[in-house]
Amino acid sequence: MVLNNKILRILQQQKIRVHTVELYKNYNTLPIPELHKYQLLMLVHIFVYHNDKLPLAFANYFMLNRNVHSYSTRKNHDLHLQNLQTTVGRKITKFKASQLWNQLPNEIKKIKSESLFKSRINVFLYNK
Repeated sequence: MVLNNKILRILQQQKIRVHTVELYKNYNTLPIPELHKYQLLMLVHIFVYHNDKLPLAFANYFMLNRNVHSYSTRKNHDLHLQNLQTTVGRKITKFKASQLWNQLPNEIKKIKSESLFKSRINVFLYNK
């Protein structure tokens, strides 16, 4: 990440005091940690709305709360989070992606179009 920031500074001929957020905005991209979140959220979106585009290994990768509970809840459209006791378990892709998805505003989660979802996620992650 440090090397990536240095490269952006050199390419844009900016001084060291320029905030890295500005460097990424100039190239219309996200910092590496945000790109990771973006990819995880895209995986969940494809799972929820376009499951046929995923390999069969991901067919049952995530579980929706509505499939866990037999009654309607406020978090019905969220992903079910398993109770993990270790910090290693919380770093697993399945848990991190579920956690990120559940933190999204409902109006973004309800978007079925992939292209519209991508643009809204970009804006959401920029502003976060």
